[in-house]
Amino acid sequence: MRKLSIIIPTLCLVALAVALVVRPGTTQPAPGKLVIGIYAPSVEFGTAQDRLSYVQGLAKAIEAQTGVKTEAKSFASFGALKSAGVDFAIVDAQCYATNLGWNLLANAQIGGSGARTYALFSGAGGDMKALEGKKLAFVQTGCNDNGFVDNAMLESEVDAGFFASRVGKPDLTAAVAEVASYKGAQAVFAPIGSQKGLAKLFDTGAVPNPAFVQVNAKVPAATVASVGTAVTRFGGGGAISGWASPSKAAYQGLAGRMGRVVKRGVFASPEPVRFDVKDVLIEPASLDEAARTEVRQHFEKSPERME
Repeated sequence: MRKLSIIIPTLCLVALAVALVVRPGTTQPAPGKLVIGIYAPSVEFGTAQDRLSYVQGLAKAIEAQTGVKTEAKSFASFGALKSAGVDFAIVDAQCYATNLGWNLLANAQIGGSGARTYALFSGAGGDMKALEGKKLAFVQTGCNDNGFVDNAMLESEVDAGFFASRVGKPDLTAAVAEVASYKGAQAVFAPIGSQKGLAKLFDTGAVPNPAFVQVNAKVPAATVASVGTAVTRFGGGGAISGWASPSKAAYQGLAGRMGRVVKRGVFASPEPVRFDVKDVLIEPASLDEAARTEVRQHFEKSPERME
């Protein structure tokens, strides 16, 4: 009996240890602090202070939902955000498309939609041919910018040397102003509605809005779920009107479009040709033709045999 009384408590301790290993997400304590970052240069907040104010409001909503002190930070570059050790972040679609391993928690809504239609805008009008050898302004995110411009926007159909040079700007407002006001470039890719009087040459397709993602994979699952709930309930207002439940397909589609596509001609199978045999054979003239001598007149009667 003494051995049994020792074995049973030991087995209970082992079972408890196994349960803790199998279900780490439910037993991990909540973190002491959360850090929320934002890098969304394609969204026009007006000023840097407006951008920071927005993410600070979101941080307060997350703190109220989770009960964890939450700090907000705004970043001028994607590299700075990645190296800052944030737990969660609002990132441009272009940057999330190149980091699809991050856990997606919500999709930004702008103007009631999860995506915006982009177009190529010019300060002088005309057509695409008129822009050859000119300068192109773009939002320099550091997230495969060449792939975004050459492939997602131009569908791999324009040579990389078509534009004389490309002028990278820190955000959408600056990129549009480079063409509309400063005349430092003659064309820019931008969402429709942000062109500031520029002439639209053609639409280039829809681009999803920024994503709210989990950057720190060590945050407990229960906390992550609470953060996701807080974000989708946050109205906020302003440049980002709200958030929808996560849908990764749009960002995966953008990632595919940013890859170069080599287009080849399609050869159709020829239709079978049917013809009459008389079309390829020459019929000989008839021997009974009136202008010809009868065949028997070409032979002579052999002489009689001599005795």
